[in-house]
Amino acid sequence: MKKLKFSIIIATYNGERYLEKCLSSVFKTIYPKFEVIIVDDGSTDGSLQIINKYKNAQDLIFIRNNQNIGLVKSRNKAIKKSTGDILVFLDNDTEVDKKWIVGLSEVFLSDNSIGAAQCKMFDIKNRKTIQQAGMKLIPFTGFGVTIGRGEKDSKKYKFPMEIISLGASLAVRKSVTKVIGGFDENLFHYCDDLDFSWRVWIAGFRIMLAPNAKVYHYLKVHNPNHKLYFHLSKNSYRMMIKNYEISNTLKFLPTSILFSMVGALNILLTRNSLMGIAGVLMGLGWSVVHLSDTLVEREKVQKYRRARDCDIFSKIMISTNLVYLYRLYFQGAKTTANLMKAGY
Repeated sequence: MKKLKFSIIIATYNGERYLEKCLSSVFKTIYPKFEVIIVDDGSTDGSLQIINKYKNAQDLIFIRNNQNIGLVKSRNKAIKKSTGDILVFLDNDTEVDKKWIVGLSEVFLSDNSIGAAQCKMFDIKNRKTIQQAGMKLIPFTGFGVTIGRGEKDSKKYKFPMEIISLGASLAVRKSVTKVIGGFDENLFHYCDDLDFSWRVWIAGFRIMLAPNAKVYHYLKVHNPNHKLYFHLSKNSYRMMIKNYEISNTLKFLPTSILFSMVGALNILLTRNSLMGIAGVLMGLGWSVVHLSDTLVEREKVQKYRRARDCDIFSKIMISTNLVYLYRLYFQGAKTTANLMKAGY
């Protein structure tokens, strides 16, 4: 059986707290053909000293950015340097199982239509609890909900399933990146992985959960502020304009804007804070100013489209109603599995 070569890409910025354990686990991987590409994004902590411990490792490529350019641009630089058949993007706060690449390889070798895959991710502090096993998209918002969060591993997560992949352990065929390009550098905070995965589906490839590829990840909670809501809003609008067929852009974009405003009003009423409204208005302003660029990117996406929205909907999107979405986002999230179980 053919052995695929894997390029493991780790972009890091001031990640010394996690990086030692991450790299240690990666270099213990049991698989014959892989390279490790580390991109240091201008760290000012002890990250370089940790990386230097591995400077003599076989098949290590090190890229040092002179200034902090962000995760997305760093990953795109690594794509250009990679020589593997499969590119795997790991966050610097992950640790991997020794045979994780074997699990990924099984999925890619099983079907050439599989363009990308995601490892099954567990909570690093409770390694029997699933952190997420992928994501399903919600058409109304361009966002999604994670699969399996907080659940124990069980039979339903023992087999490959069609998903949207999150970037902490996203694997993709390099040949696919030659079709769809890299990550969108205008989505440099949040949603860049979701957008990338969405475009993999648009290009006619499938994304699967790799159930035997285990990765352990720290769950981080982002403190809400106007910048968070700004990036989430503008990134949602940009994805919907770029990635939907025109009829669905016209159908769902107004709903997404309305939903963002409802969320902002909810923050005002429950927290007495204008940060949600400020963030959404900034997101709308950004979207108007950058509309011409977004339309240029839309043209590129639609040129390589091989799958209709309706076909993508049937595989990786959840149809639900706005009332339930409000409850989901603003009154406590539930897992995608529970959403589907409830018939949404």
